[in-house]
Amino acid sequence: MEERLQSLKDYLFTEETWIQLGLTFFKVILILLLTAIAVKFGKHIIQKVFAVRQRSPLGYSERRQNTLLKLLQNVLTYVIYFSAIIAILTTFGIKVAGLLAGAGIVGLAVGFGAQSLVKDVITGFFIVFEDQFAVGDQVQIGTANGIVQEIGLRTTKVKSYTGELHIIPNGSILVVINYS
Repeated sequence: MEERLQSLKDYLFTEETWIQLGLTFFKVILILLLTAIAVKFGKHIIQKVFAVRQRSPLGYSERRQNTLLKLLQNVLTYVIYFSAIIAILTTFGIKVAGLLAGAGIVGLAVGFGAQSLVKDVITGFFIVFEDQFAVGDQVQIGTANGIVQEIGLRTTKVKSYTGELHIIPNGSILVVINYS
């Protein structure tokens, strides 16, 4: 016991240990700083692209622009933060290959479990991206006929003339008739 305590004390009070600890701390701070700069710069670039696009002669709806802007900014943020976490774990000497493989398997299992949710979100993204219909348009989606009240990434709400509110999962939208 005394021997282990002495070896721990010898390890903690060496110059190499503190230099290594300082370098690791410096690398983590540098990764976090670069991550913050990359997120801020990436969001700024996306904002500029959408600002230029809004001034184009093609009339894009403001709601669609805002939805796509936020969606792209969130995707960029998640990708950069994920990369930063992987870099920090690598800096601490953690082997991330097994972690990434495990995350891939868990992601695959969740993907199969949430298949309809993923289908709804992807379809909703393309409805907004392709501007198939907008809020206020008169549409017929399946048996629902009326005015589009709301378009989300997961569902679309159509209010009929008799007052019913049809909430349609975007993944089940196969054919849309847009009367507007």
